[in-house]
Amino acid sequence: MDIITKKTLALKKLHPNYISSLGDRHYNTDGEELAINQSNLDSKIAEVDLDELRAVRNHKLTESDWTQMADSSLTDSVKAEWVTYRTALKDITDSATSLDDVVWPEKP
Repeated sequence: MDIITKKTLALKKLHPNYISSLGDRHYNTDGEELAINQSNLDSKIAEVDLDELRAVRNHKLTESDWTQMADSSLTDSVKAEWVTYRTALKDITDSATSLDDVVWPEKP
């Protein structure tokens, strides 16, 4: 996701009635200028980064759901490898804060 999209989503998190920006000036739906604290904005951008990371992680988990079904043809040892992979995915936000610094586990 590009920085402009991240910033827009972060501004929406800070001010739900945010509608647009012109340079460093930000406006709400009534056309009023919003006061934006840069530290708060940076914090919300970090939240957006984490949301994006979680979305990709959740997609990877969904793609591997089949490995844990009772009717899966996988052997118990291969299923266990997938459990390890899925656990690493679930724990990914313990070590990564965005898609820029994530190291994805390898699929079995």
